[in-house]
Amino acid sequence: MLRVMSMVQKVNRRLFLTLASMGIAMASWPILRKGGPSLASLFENPSMGPRSISEVYVAKNGTPQQNVSKVVEMMGGIEKFIGKNDIVVLKPNAQWWNQGRTNLAAMKGFIDLVLNIPNFSGEVIIAENQHFMDDTLPEKEKDNIRGWTHLSEINGDIDGVNHNINTLIELYAKKGHKNVTKYHWRDGGPKKKDAWGNGMNGGVVKGPWEGDGYVWTDIVYHFSPIFGIKKWKVMMTYPVFTSSYSGITVDLKNGPFRRDGKGGGEYLRDRQVRLINLPVLNSHGDDTGITSSLKNYMGITDLSCGAPGLTPKGYHNVHACGGTIFQYAKAGPVGHFIKTIRKADLNITTAEWVGWGHRTDTSKATRMKTILAGTDPVSLDYYAAKYVVYPLSGARIHNPDDTGSLIRRYLDLAIDALGAEPLVRRSFEVHRYSFSPGGGDMTTGKIDYGA
Repeated sequence: MLRVMSMVQKVNRRLFLTLASMGIAMASWPILRKGGPSLASLFENPSMGPRSISEVYVAKNGTPQQNVSKVVEMMGGIEKFIGKNDIVVLKPNAQWWNQGRTNLAAMKGFIDLVLNIPNFSGEVIIAENQHFMDDTLPEKEKDNIRGWTHLSEINGDIDGVNHNINTLIELYAKKGHKNVTKYHWRDGGPKKKDAWGNGMNGGVVKGPWEGDGYVWTDIVYHFSPIFGIKKWKVMMTYPVFTSSYSGITVDLKNGPFRRDGKGGGEYLRDRQVRLINLPVLNSHGDDTGITSSLKNYMGITDLSCGAPGLTPKGYHNVHACGGTIFQYAKAGPVGHFIKTIRKADLNITTAEWVGWGHRTDTSKATRMKTILAGTDPVSLDYYAAKYVVYPLSGARIHNPDDTGSLIRRYLDLAIDALGAEPLVRRSFEVHRYSFSPGGGDMTTGKIDYGA
């Protein structure tokens, strides 16, 4: 009898361990958990135990310049993020226009804050890879299209004058600020003819000593849903580029570099590169749910590195990760990029106009007169989706509390790649300021996930 009981106990223990290991494995498979929280988190009580605190800053109802100035002030002031000798790289959304492009008045508001730092001797570079080019233009102008040149119906007004990004830069040049320039990043390798975005052959380099272009690193992100039957490998890439103002080459991962003209050079240890993520808040449909802080990183990466690029074999680029079935899987390599290559020093999401149904159709955009900011892109995007986009659209894809929604799957996979705290274990400390009548005071409130 005792022997029989011992055998039963061993069987039960094996069964328990088997089920436990299956549970752990299932928690890591996006196809099984459908982009929701891990299996372990389903057994947690979010109301019990300490939560991680993420801070989000919100200013609204002022001009875009006022709102930007206010969120930066609430966060401790511009000098908390930018030093007087820094190279400031601003990464906007410039692929589209109207609500699809970063609000230009907000961008000007941030640049003005930087230039007004006492004794500022650094520079500001507006840089973007819109992944398109116009082959009919001269070589140096091929990338100078789309959001750089398009005059929009909305989101382009600066002090009563409609602008594009180029004319914004010209405003500073006319005032003698030659240290405000731009750079067009272009995908480094070749692409298939039917690939999305025809920008290509911008150059692949091993480092800044070789010239401008994209570095294809040996850092790889792996996405393996469906028990590992289908796999995607995504190589981490980043641009190196030379300032037309200072002649310094910016290595976005390792810092500023001065070439010696002989195939070498050195990193400048007395200078810093500050990356400011400056996206617009917009709907993005059946993959990421919204465009905001996380999605904007895709305009930093090289979309020719892996299919639908022609090389290297066996890889996919960030945009193609997950294919058409797991479209939210773009979040994985984005999160891995932030973890291994470069995290923005500050995220400022412009929500002057919010596209809740389309990138450029202005009938599907609403003026919200809002700026959102924070250092954590995941928490910022959660707040932007739940409290700004979702109330406008009412669409499931924009509801981050719905574990089956596109935005939630996207956020959860980014969290997995970052190794960060899951949403169910987070609280958000939200600092708000309104310029509207009856406003004028900063308020701070705590919001728990799902509240």
